[in-house]
Amino acid sequence: MDILRASERAIRAALAHQAYVQDRIRLVVRDLQDFDILVSSRNGLFAANSEGVALIAHGFFFGLHRHRDTVFVFESCGVPHSGIERGRILALDLEGDIITATRVIARDLDNQCHQLAVIDNLVCVVDTANQVIRRFTLDGTAVDVKTPLGIVRRGERTPRYRHINSIAHVAGAVVLMLHNGAGQTRRPSELAWLDSDWRVTHFETLAGYGCHDIVEDGEGVLWHCGSQDGELLRSNGPAISVSNQMTRGLAPHRDGWVVGVSQFASRENRTTLGGLLVCLDHQHKPVRELQVDGAPTVIIPIR
Repeated sequence: MDILRASERAIRAALAHQAYVQDRIRLVVRDLQDFDILVSSRNGLFAANSEGVALIAHGFFFGLHRHRDTVFVFESCGVPHSGIERGRILALDLEGDIITATRVIARDLDNQCHQLAVIDNLVCVVDTANQVIRRFTLDGTAVDVKTPLGIVRRGERTPRYRHINSIAHVAGAVVLMLHNGAGQTRRPSELAWLDSDWRVTHFETLAGYGCHDIVEDGEGVLWHCGSQDGELLRSNGPAISVSNQMTRGLAPHRDGWVVGVSQFASRENRTTLGGLLVCLDHQHKPVRELQVDGAPTVIIPIR
């Protein structure tokens, strides 16, 4: 099995490299009218509804964010944990439910970038390995690099490294999720709250470990995946148990919530894992599970 996985990773990395060199986006489906959510994974970009999941594009994906009629996506054009710079930001333009155009707007990023968001009309991507936030205009022109936690050496495993993986704009503040470091298995995750100059105003310790995602609901409650314990965390109540596996990827849905679930695995093996979308009702009870051919990294609603 390990040999098969290594071979599969090598083939997929070669195809991703070719797409990078050719500036090609490997789109499979353009029509999203039957789908409610998009799901990025290290084994493709997917769309889903209550009945099932469909592959939208081939690639190693993480960051995923809709801004008006454009979906911005971060893609690693090589094995994500490798120390190379073949990361890129894609823009998928929508007219109604149809992807009408695709563009590569930024290149030469670290392969291990994680989430992205549009804040102050700039695309802000979390460069996790280098502990910085890189900002671009909506058409991909580099603007600046923010260093609210200080720069680290790539691969540094000291307490200075916090493994930023998520970013959001909440009540006028930029908020970062601190995973919380390399090899720090039981160091609680934290939120870093930043002011308008991208300086840390305070840290908020969470009741969870290895956390991902910052999602604000319609009532101002913040939600996160307590990934290491298979939970959902919320700012107004106790944690909600979802699975005995890792939770990562979270989106509100008209019927409740959709949560990504996948096996625990080393980073090099996460590109070959499958996963689940667990749909919770408004009482946070599971109502269905959908199989995904990749371990979910980010989930967003598209309607």
